[in-house]
Amino acid sequence: MLLKKAFTVFLVLYTQSLLGFQLQNDSTQYSHVLTLTQGGITSSKDTLPFWMQGNNSQRFRSGESNFIYSNLHLRKKISSKENLDYFYGVEWIGSVSGDVSGRFIQNYFGISYSNFLFTFGQKDEFFGNNNNLGFGNLINGNNARPIPKFSIQTRNWLPIFSSFLSVKGYIAHGWFEANRYQSNAFLHQKYLHFKFHPKNVPAEFSFGITHNAQWGGKNIRSNISQPTGFRNFMRILTAGKGANDALGTDKLNALGNHLGTWDFQIKINFGSDWHIINYIQWLWEDGSGLKPKNWNAGIYGFSVNQTHKLGFISELGFEFVNTSNQGGSLDGIGSGPDDFLNNSVYRNGWTYNNQVIGSPIFLILNAENKEENTINNVVKGLSIYSQGCIQNVTYNLSFRQFENYGTKLTPLESSIKLSSLVLNGSFSLAKSRILIGTEYNWGSYSSNLGFRIEFQKDIIFNK
Repeated sequence: MLLKKAFTVFLVLYTQSLLGFQLQNDSTQYSHVLTLTQGGITSSKDTLPFWMQGNNSQRFRSGESNFIYSNLHLRKKISSKENLDYFYGVEWIGSVSGDVSGRFIQNYFGISYSNFLFTFGQKDEFFGNNNNLGFGNLINGNNARPIPKFSIQTRNWLPIFSSFLSVKGYIAHGWFEANRYQSNAFLHQKYLHFKFHPKNVPAEFSFGITHNAQWGGKNIRSNISQPTGFRNFMRILTAGKGANDALGTDKLNALGNHLGTWDFQIKINFGSDWHIINYIQWLWEDGSGLKPKNWNAGIYGFSVNQTHKLGFISELGFEFVNTSNQGGSLDGIGSGPDDFLNNSVYRNGWTYNNQVIGSPIFLILNAENKEENTINNVVKGLSIYSQGCIQNVTYNLSFRQFENYGTKLTPLESSIKLSSLVLNGSFSLAKSRILIGTEYNWGSYSSNLGFRIEFQKDIIFNK
């Protein structure tokens, strides 16, 4: 019966044009594009290999394995020639395994005006400099589904002093789900980045801060609501201390739960064909962490890149992650580990839809408890990756290994280790795109082998 369902879904979508993996092609220059995806995954265990599921906006859910899926993604991108334009996106994914299920991943609408974008809805966004062939962004990753929000951001880098100094900014207000320990809490999110590019110097340097906050909401057990309103929003905006109606801890440190990153990157060009990138992402937690004192808690990355074309090896890089340093607050008040991504008031922690918003290497081992989570945040790891093109086949290859030790306050009795080897390749066939990928995991967390194949086709409605 399952095979009959699978074959039927496969045939229906195949006759409409097959597709895969959201790989960009020349059709991105057109206005309205419908991408149809038909794929299948098989796994040696009753769940997916780690990185097939992680950093994928929950397109594939925990516990799924040996299934076929279909993805429909309708979108309009912004015209590069228009001063005023609109854009939108709707993405739906369905799967057939023991049962048939479907869900929306993205739903958004936006307007671009001059150098600014105004967006409302659930949209995949990518912050910082981290490479998804590595561990991904530690805090603002795409491991969980997009959070519904309204955002304002600069369209590109805005020059301040010619090309010497440019700035890029973003601010958003969002809504967490209702079935949490702190029900219907708000999200505050922003970043501000600067880029220096001296004239006639083959190098550029960028740095900035990303700031997230969970605030408001009602405790599902006590029915006590956290402070909201404009004045408290201004406290959230500046990571300020709570007023008289706030909790005692929020009066001492900061109202709400604050966390974010400092991001640094240096890019150096070698001629017109190659450049190297060196980036650092440091974590910070709560108001005390706004000062970059956890300078050795985060990710360090380095890559060599081919600039204008794909070669046999167009990118070769590595990342090293270490979050074992977690300083306490200032002045000895509430001193102790910052406990990244966890919070005593917002006890689901930095999650959405019961999934860590940041990198999946921050493990949740009590995922069945949807009211409270413990995010195991002490991690060390190494990633080595490459991508390129061999004849008409593009590929990416990555090796990732990490060890999770639990938290500073509650370390695991035995650390959890996982190593992964991932290989993906894609090529064109009969005006479609085909992607074939495999992943092998080994270690104390999981030993698993998975295989994935996708077919891709873009249907263009108008130019």
